Amino acid sequence: MRPHAKFLFLLLFFFIFKGNIAYCQTIDSNFVDGVVYVKVVSSSTMELSPYSFSDPILNGFYSTYNIDTITKPFPGISPELDKTYRIQFLQISQIDNFISDLQTLSYLEYAEKAPIYRTDYLPNDLLPTQWSLTKINAIAAWDISKGSTAVKIAIVDNAVSTIHQDLVNNIWINPGEVAGNFLDDDLNGFTDDVNGWDAADGDKNPNPPSSATTSSPFTHGTHCAGIASAATDNSIGIASIGFKVKIIAVKCSPDLSSDGGSTITNAYDGVYYAIKANADIISMSWGGYSGSFVTGENMMNAANAFGIVLVAAAGNSNTSAPHFPSSYNYVISVGATDQTDQKASFSNFGSSVDVMAPGVGIYSTLSGAVNAYGYISGTSMACPLAAGLCGLILSQNPSLSPASVQTYLKNGCENIDALNPTYAGQLGSGRINAFNSMQYVSLSESIKEKDDLNVFPNPSTGIFTIVFPENKINSVSIYSINGELVFTESVNSNNNRLNVNWVLSKGFYILKASGENNQYSKKIVIK
Repeated sequence: MRPHAKFLFLLLFFFIFKGNIAYCQTIDSNFVDGVVYVKVVSSSTMELSPYSFSDPILNGFYSTYNIDTITKPFPGISPELDKTYRIQFLQISQIDNFISDLQTLSYLEYAEKAPIYRTDYLPNDLLPTQWSLTKINAIAAWDISKGSTAVKIAIVDNAVSTIHQDLVNNIWINPGEVAGNFLDDDLNGFTDDVNGWDAADGDKNPNPPSSATTSSPFTHGTHCAGIASAATDNSIGIASIGFKVKIIAVKCSPDLSSDGGSTITNAYDGVYYAIKANADIISMSWGGYSGSFVTGENMMNAANAFGIVLVAAAGNSNTSAPHFPSSYNYVISVGATDQTDQKASFSNFGSSVDVMAPGVGIYSTLSGAVNAYGYISGTSMACPLAAGLCGLILSQNPSLSPASVQTYLKNGCENIDALNPTYAGQLGSGRINAFNSMQYVSLSESIKEKDDLNVFPNPSTGIFTIVFPENKINSVSIYSINGELVFTESVNSNNNRLNVNWVLSKGFYILKASGENNQYSKKIVIK
């Protein structure tokens, strides 16, 4: 065979094989065939080049397992991920042996399979209205903020229709990229990513394949995008909690997926793109139950270090078993509730769940047609609702850290334990309430506190200590966030410290203390 012909044959073989890796799982349906992630220990100078290695043992693995390519898939966002490699190999049935052999190398910290995640949705349950927005008091929240176009939510999912009539005006436009010039203008590593990226097929088009219908699994990401931030007050379609927050579309399922887009094969690649695109929030409506993956944990840690709020579906298996990525550190895990604030029958629960949000019969945008809408249930739907509220919170105060956003989200929740006695204490902080959270953010900006008035602990259960800046305080009053006086007490003591045990409902309050020479204010939280 002539060299040129041989090259073409090998190239063709490579692409055929690569397609089999990405699209047809033959060894284990929970993992990508023929792909392993490894990390070189931080103290090592070892570099894994594509075709030759200084270690003869690794060179032996190259032949034994038919290593095809070795790449650094996630460079430039953290020291851990800079030393992480993706190895693709041809002896896919030998993956367990390959990992065992790799783990004998002293300069490798770990070797692990590449997980496949699944979208967290259930069959449609038709409802007549967008009840979820009423339930979380979104209308009142919009009186405080209608979102900011400067805030960006990355919908990292199977695909997002960027041409849907109710999404097109809220789809992010990359200001550093020139459309169609085949250049990486903003030098972020992705060419022509004007509206997002297809991390599965490696191109600029994050839309579902043209063959996908309104009933295809590929409509999942579009439905999530509409929940988070469909264009609102535009006289068409639906409203959304995010109102006018921008959507970064990130596609993580290949066009030629054999299951129609219900599996997320390139989750980490999608999150990596969202980080590089400077997302403020990453919404992840997918997951699985294999949580031993260090690569995924490092990815979430890196995103948090970049100041990105991470939100993920808690899972649809009605279990308290840890679900990932929702159970990773820094990720807000969102369970699902129904119209009566009952835990959805399918929703996960337990110590790793942070908040609950409506997730039954949620009406939103569908792909397959530019004017398609429909109802889907799942923690997949609860997740972007919480992510959209995080977008409103950041719109009100863009300087907030991810931890602060999570605090405002949680402190705004309504406790629903009494309605779910079987799951009391296992539903996180409760069901999200947009108005409560936005009120708390607004109060934080408007109330000027004096640093010399201290309340601890804060938040508290109603038992706390007030330390005054003056030796004599005349009175102490508590006001609700709506300005209603709920408690007042005269203080006839020359002591500058007051221990209190007040019966107050869970929520946010303003404590005011009057002294002989001044008046002091402090925000307090009753949990």
